[in-house]
Amino acid sequence: MPPYLLSVDAFSEFLRRFSAGEIPRAEWNHAAHLTVAAVTIHNGGTAETVRERILTYNKTQGIESTPDSGYHETVTRFWVDRICELTAGLGRGATAWDAARAAVAAFAHRGRLFDTYYSYNIVASREARAAYRAPDLSDARVIRYGHEH
Repeated sequence: MPPYLLSVDAFSEFLRRFSAGEIPRAEWNHAAHLTVAAVTIHNGGTAETVRERILTYNKTQGIESTPDSGYHETVTRFWVDRICELTAGLGRGATAWDAARAAVAAFAHRGRLFDTYYSYNIVASREARAAYRAPDLSDARVIRYGHEH
């Protein structure tokens, strides 16, 4: 578990730093993306809200979105969908911290999970980077909470 998810205070500080664009680019890893997406979804945001937050952060770090690098719409939507499935199973009293911890615990070590749903050609395409593409693998398995169903 990342240090910023070990306590509510550390979590609050991470969110403050993220909103201020103070998270160093080297720390903007898969777990950090999951954390921001889980908090956004927990607080009633949508995939579009997650996109806006990531793009805003990227600008603060000089990360330019081009047809070949930067923000990736299909990958982001894939993870938002997984987080929505996961957080739907949390109890009504769950907090944003609970949602972030659950998302990181379930998915931080599974950064290439989308390979189960998408062929390389789709994920690597400029079209999938720019706009959402549906999974193309007919045998894509539904995976929740770290287990195949």
